[in-house]
Parts: sequence; C-alpha cells; structure tokens
Amino acid sequence: MHTPLSLEDVVGTSDETAVRRRFDSRNLVVLIVLLVIFTIVTIFEFGIALGSRHHGFFNVALSAVNILLNVGLLFLMRDVFRFERAGATGVWGPARLIRNHVSATLITYLIVQYALFLAYTGRVHHWHAWAFIFPFLALGSRLLPAELVLLHGVFFGGAAVLAYLDAAVKQPRGVLIGCAAVNALTLTVEIVLSRRLRKEIVSDWSSRRTQAVEQMRMRDELQYARELQLSLLPESAPHLDWIDLSGISVPATEVGGDYFDYFVDGPRIAIVSGDVAGHGLACGLVLASLRSGFTLLRSSLTDPGSVLTRLHDLVAQTSRRRMLATAAVVLIDRDSKRATIASAGHPPVLVRSNGAVRAIEIFAPPLGVRLPTRIPQVQIDVQRGDIFVLHSDGVYEARNAKEESYGLDRLMAVVSKHSPASAQSLRDAIVSDVERFRGEAPQTDDVTVVVARIE
Repeated sequence: MHTPLSLEDVVGTSDETAVRRRFDSRNLVVLIVLLVIFTIVTIFEFGIALGSRHHGFFNVALSAVNILLNVGLLFLMRDVFRFERAGATGVWGPARLIRNHVSATLITYLIVQYALFLAYTGRVHHWHAWAFIFPFLALGSRLLPAELVLLHGVFFGGAAVLAYLDAAVKQPRGVLIGCAAVNALTLTVEIVLSRRLRKEIVSDWSSRRTQAVEQMRMRDELQYARELQLSLLPESAPHLDWIDLSGISVPATEVGGDYFDYFVDGPRIAIVSGDVAGHGLACGLVLASLRSGFTLLRSSLTDPGSVLTRLHDLVAQTSRRRMLATAAVVLIDRDSKRATIASAGHPPVLVRSNGAVRAIEIFAPPLGVRLPTRIPQVQIDVQRGDIFVLHSDGVYEARNAKEESYGLDRLMAVVSKHSPASAQSLRDAIVSDVERFRGEAPQTDDVTVVVARIE
C-alpha cells in the first residue's frame, strides 16, 4: 500500500526518480519470491548435508547460515511493507535501508546466494547447474544497464574462477563459453525489457505530471475564486445601537452560490440574502453581479421589491446560459418601526415576535426567469425584541444519512425555543443544529443564516 503522492510531489518528481520507484516496486516483489524459493531450496540442501558423509559439517554449517539469512530477511520484509504504509511508525532501521535501496539489496542478495550455492556445490563438483541457473533468476528484475552488467559480470566471474580451480572440469573453456552465452542472452533480454518499461514509465509519468500541473492550476484558480467570493461577504456586521446583527455562510464546495450583506441608510438597514442555483465559477460570476447590483442600487432599497425587479433583468442578462437566483430583502426602519420584506423565490423569512414564530412567505419566481416579473413585498410592524431570520435552502433541505430533510418546522422550532443572548448565539444554534442533524452525511448545499434582533 503506497502513500498517495500529492500534486506537488508528482510535479516535482523527475522521470529518473519515477523510473527508480517503479523498478523498486517490481524488484521488491522479485526479492520476496527469491527469498521464498531459496529458503525452500536451502532447507532441502540442509537435509541432504545432514545425511552426507563427505564434507558434511561444512555443508551443514553453510546451509544453516543460509537458512537463518533467508528466514531473517523474510521476517524483515514485514517491516519493509509497513514502511510502505502512510504514517507507519516503529519500523526497524534495516527495513528502511532495504526499502530505500531495493535494487542494491536485490543485487547484493543474488550475489551472496550465488556465492553460497557455488561454495556448497563446488566441493562436490556440482556447481555448473547453479552457474547456468542464476542468470535466468535475474530475468524478473528491472535494473539499470550498469547494474545488470555488474550482476552478470559477477555470475560469469564466479563461474570462471571455479572452472579453473575445479580439477574435475576437463574443458574449462567450454564451460566459460556456455556461461558467457547464457549471461549475454539474459543480460540482453533484461536490458531490452528494462528499457521498454522505462519508456512506458516516462511516458506515463509525463502525462501524469501534465495532468497534475493542470489540476494545480485549477485548484489555485478555485482557491482564488473562493477567496474572491468570501471577500464579497461582509467581514462583520455593522454596529448599531438599535439592532443586533450576525450572519454566516458555509459553502459546500470551493465556490458556493450563497450571498448576504447589510446596507445601512441612516435610521434604516436593508438585510439581503441571495442564492444562485448550482455551484462553481459560473455561479460565482452571477453572485458577483448580484452583489454589484445591490451595491449600485443601495439608495433605492427603500423599495426592496422594485430593486429585486431590476436585478431580475441583470441576472437574466449576465450569462447566455440560463442562470437563476433567489433573493430576499428585509428593510427595517427604526423610526417608523416597520419592516418591509420582499422575496424572489427565496425561502421564507422567519419572524419571532412575542415568543411566536411565523414564516413570511412571498410567492414570486426567482431572478433570471425569461418572463416579465414584478416582485411583491409586504410590510409588518416591529418592536423591541423581535427577531428576523434569513436563510438559504441549504438549511431546511439538509439531509442526514437516512435521506431525511431537516425541514422548515425544525428550523422554526429552534428559533422559537432558543433564548438568544445575541444574534450570534441564535445563528450559531441554528448552524449547530443543522450539523447535528446531518451527522456524517456530506454537506451538499451552501448554508447561510442571517439573524437580526431589534434592541
């Protein structure tokens, strides 16, 4: 199990490093297979050595050492694979060394085994078989050309030494020619296969690197778009002595479609909440246009319905693609003690007065529909202690793991039962209750809550 690479790691990894990693992954499997094979063969040779009358002690000792070597390495491989897992701790030093130098470990292991098997069989003049077998055992590995030349040079050199030292060999030149041919053949095959795999790795990694660069570019653009969108939201609510305000917007994706703002005009304040359908950069553009429209028309917010009607045309003309947005405006006048509420397809504004909570529902199409539209508005009286709650549909449409909806009734119950010390405490109570209801289920829509309390 490999630790997944970050985009930065993919971009920063050279072709040579990528080739070495893939070679090492393959060579690690080859090393384990060879360990199992040589452990079985060595145990078999140990049994033969025990029953042999000739050179018994030497071969028994040699086989015993080899068995301990193979079994020890097999146990060590457990820690090597632990090193593969992300966050593995307590991995022994030799295991780290092996994992960081797999190819060198494989070459060393093959040379050691070659020497041990030649030493074991050389005393009984049966070493020829291993001299011809070992070059084929390296076929599964993927090594660099220099490493392959070194490995096969050792194979041939060991056979050459024994060919001239072993008196039983009548024609050492013939043995050497055979060993040279076998090593040359296997060396050629391994170089061809290694180069072919290297070309595939470089091609694959170049494509992957290009994709990573593009993903990083898109990620950075989305991050910039997110920062831009968040900059459209007010950093803090205006501090007024007659009204307590608090708002929050929690986007479900990098670029959400929710928006809220406050516009103060003397003894009046207009609280705005909007929601562009969908997510992504297109929604962010419409959202920016909507905010710009509210800002430009702030002096006309004494008539919220008229402002929303004019913004309807703005949203319809912002993009060739049909984009829809809902919006609600609550204009509270301190002197007249009246509130004017206008809504274009937005969730109903909740009003708590004298402990009772009601939903002000105004039926009008969203902004951006391709039909002539006029946004209606209603007026209500307000008094000290009254609370207004504006919210997006991401609140009451939130779903839990059982696919149950949060619902408007539950939201109204939270507003009714909570005794807010401030607008922020009620805002936080609503957001926390939505999160508790959703549980482990993912957030699928932006959540925006704005609370205003008359002081």
